[in-house]
Amino acid sequence: MKPNANAAVHAALEQAIATLGETGLQVAAYHRGHLVVDTWAGIADPDTGRAVDGDTLFTVFSMSKGVTATIAHRLVERGVLAYDEPLATWWPAFAAHGKGGITVRHALSHRAGLPGFKGLAFADQPSLAATGRNLEEATPDWAPGASMAYHGMTFGTLLGRTIEEATGKPFAQLLHEEVTGPARIDDLWCGIPADPSIHARVATLHPGNAPDPSTGLRPMDDAERANLTETSARRNRPEFREGCMPAGGMIGTARAFARHYASMRPDGLDGTRLLNPESIAQASVAYFGDDGKHIAWTNRMGLGYALGAGTHQDCGVTIVAPWADAFGHTGLGGSLAMYCPSQDLAVAMTKNALHPGRLECFTWDRALRAVCDGLGIAYEA
Repeated sequence: MKPNANAAVHAALEQAIATLGETGLQVAAYHRGHLVVDTWAGIADPDTGRAVDGDTLFTVFSMSKGVTATIAHRLVERGVLAYDEPLATWWPAFAAHGKGGITVRHALSHRAGLPGFKGLAFADQPSLAATGRNLEEATPDWAPGASMAYHGMTFGTLLGRTIEEATGKPFAQLLHEEVTGPARIDDLWCGIPADPSIHARVATLHPGNAPDPSTGLRPMDDAERANLTETSARRNRPEFREGCMPAGGMIGTARAFARHYASMRPDGLDGTRLLNPESIAQASVAYFGDDGKHIAWTNRMGLGYALGAGTHQDCGVTIVAPWADAFGHTGLGGSLAMYCPSQDLAVAMTKNALHPGRLECFTWDRALRAVCDGLGIAYEA
């Protein structure tokens, strides 16, 4: 650990709780293969007063997409999948209703034409089998590659079901075999076990508090708060915590997600390298629809990862990091994790207070700047 960096980041987290409406937070960072920041602050459960510690588990929403993308890229490296082969090569039932031309590349780059589920029952959302059946019956909104739009939850089903069909294994098993096992990552799940001791470690989601007036940020309005209250209540339920949602259902610690990205280093981490540099180069090319459209909140989306040097359309801050070669993913409410090859830096932040898009990335911006300050890295936006 780097004491100066750890102290700087901890102070930034305390400041975010005091001024940005945060409740509980963790940040972990690896620099040049060493864990240099591992800190936390605040409350995991406002109802009980349970404090956050290093082992508190957080629901990270779309931060999950980066891990799911890593699994897909690893399978491409070994020839199990291929970027330009149709999903139906492995998942024949998916080809119905004009979907036979949708490829792995289309799915990874949010250009598959299936940006949302239609007619999916509430109870089916945490089931990868049920969401897969929904997409089998779906008709795409556009031809493969013709346009681009964020596939918020369908991203995970498109890739998750294809991965299951290609390997004959459940997604949760593949997460262990491809990522958490090789990289020796504890506390990262896509569906936590039905174990009361693990459920008791999960931070309670809730809408964030109002930012301090000194920030100049407008508090949530009634509609924003109602939406995040509903989302929080749903995702706090056991069936959602235990369900398989590869696009937005993973639960873990900042330490775990930082280790996932640190294992992308060319030299690997503790003897394990999750992806080779060629795969990272493929994944780090920015994609657009044939019509020029992109994903507005990030501006720069690669193959499953949001890319650095983008600007969050609502917050106006730089994401996922100021460096163009950085890659990672945000999560609803403001969690984020990334790796930057040029800085050899992996950082992850987890949190339980949910904020609307226009407020969600200010804490990450402060935390990443504190990491850089503490390590003597120039933050260049």
